[in-house]
Amino acid sequence: MAMTFQQQQTSVRTANGLDVLAGIWLIFAPFILGYSAVTAAVWNDIIVGIVVAVLAISRTTREGIKVAWPSWVNVVIGIWLIFAPFILGYSFVSAALWNDIILGIIVAALATWGGVSTPGREEM
Repeated sequence: MAMTFQQQQTSVRTANGLDVLAGIWLIFAPFILGYSAVTAAVWNDIIVGIVVAVLAISRTTREGIKVAWPSWVNVVIGIWLIFAPFILGYSFVSAALWNDIILGIIVAALATWGGVSTPGREEM
């Protein structure tokens, strides 16, 4: 059963609104979870959090809701978050490791939801 345009808009806004919250969490997580001394983890989470939030916010506007690419970029960023602790060398910090893995899965899943819910997207 195909979604109506209104349902698609609601799905895109909900998914991206939650991704905005995930991005905000990423910005503050190093300080809340106590790994602010691990420079690579801090900068990765702050930069990634800002990018995730900005891309997700762009999808909540009247014009942004019709363009899926920011969601697909956030899918890639979510995948990056899963591997970042190993690539950047902070996998020994349990809080940073699990925060990034869990948030990576959440960001990628929400961005996928937003991407496939884009109004006007061709059905496969």
